[in-house]
Parts: sequence; C-alpha cells; structure tokens
Amino acid sequence: MCGRLAVRVCPDCLKSLSGLFFRFCVECGRDAPCVSHPDGLVCRSVSAYGGANRDVVHAMKYAGGRSIASMIGELMAETLPRPDADFLAPVPLHNTSAREYNQAALIAGGASRVWKIPVENCLRWVSGSRSQALKRGKSERELPCDAMKSSDKIRGRRVLLVDDVCTTGNTLLAAKRALSAAGAEIAGAMVWSRSV
Repeated sequence: MCGRLAVRVCPDCLKSLSGLFFRFCVECGRDAPCVSHPDGLVCRSVSAYGGANRDVVHAMKYAGGRSIASMIGELMAETLPRPDADFLAPVPLHNTSAREYNQAALIAGGASRVWKIPVENCLRWVSGSRSQALKRGKSERELPCDAMKSSDKIRGRRVLLVDDVCTTGNTLLAAKRALSAAGAEIAGAMVWSRSV
C-alpha cells in the first residue's frame, strides 16, 4: 500500500486493486451467462483475491478495518451497474465468530449510500454449522442445505447478495437457498474479490 500516515488503506490504493471485472456463475465458477447453469446464481466482482488485495481483506476482517469495508462498498457501487433490487442482503457473520462487526454488512452499507438501495440483514446462520474460515478444501467446505435461514419479510422482494470474497461459492449458495426458501427473488450477488 502507499504508506500514507494514519491511513490503513487509502481510496486510491483500493482503486488500484480493483478493475478486474468478473461476472461468473457461482455454481461452477465459469463466466456468466453459464450454459450449464442458466438459472444459476450470477456474481459480479471487481478484483482478484491475492497479494496486496489479500492483505486489504485481512486488514478489513481481522484488524478492525470497518472504514475499509465501507470504502470498498462505495467503490463497488461506483464501478458496477446499479442492480434491479429492492434491497441488499449481506451474508451474515458466522455465529461462532469473535469479530465485533460484519464486513459484508459494512460493504453493503457503503454500496447502499451510493445506490440508494436499503440494506436488509435478513439472513442468519443456523446453529451447529461450522465457520467456512475453519474448513479446508472444496469438499469440506460444502454446506448443508439448511445452513442459513432467512426471515419471511423478504417474500416477493428482489434481493442482491453481498459478501467480501468468493472462494468456493458455498456461502453464497447457502444464502441463495435460504432467500429462495423464504420467497425472495434473487437478483444476483456481488463480492469485492474472487479467488481465481
């Protein structure tokens, strides 16, 4: 990063890390639209996870980087097209996490300020499911069908999922299942970084 005093990550450094635009199928990781999953969850991302971007994500998540998350949300909303959505639904912080804040909710809040689309914290993890951060390998990271639940107040509404990083896609797919089961229409998903 630039080393600017008293600033963990500056807006210019964040902009320099973005610019790799991905539009991909969360089900299989291929470019979207996907012929194998025509109704699959489509996710947009503005950066690749690794190097300095990995350091930024870790600072955001594990070193009190609330302001980084908000800046990321604003930058994403300035970069990506405004979605046709009634609200933004951040992936919830896992119920075993010791973190005091949910970076996905802060990212959604930053995007909300730019797009003027409200944030709805309607998702929650079902107790008993393990945190994805503690798991290794794609197969071990698979989540049960009922890993998340959604409130019923989103029935009939169009929602865009928001998270920080997409690695295997399992968390986004669990959120999609919960929202669909509650009667929401899924407009897609957006993440800051995609593991490639």
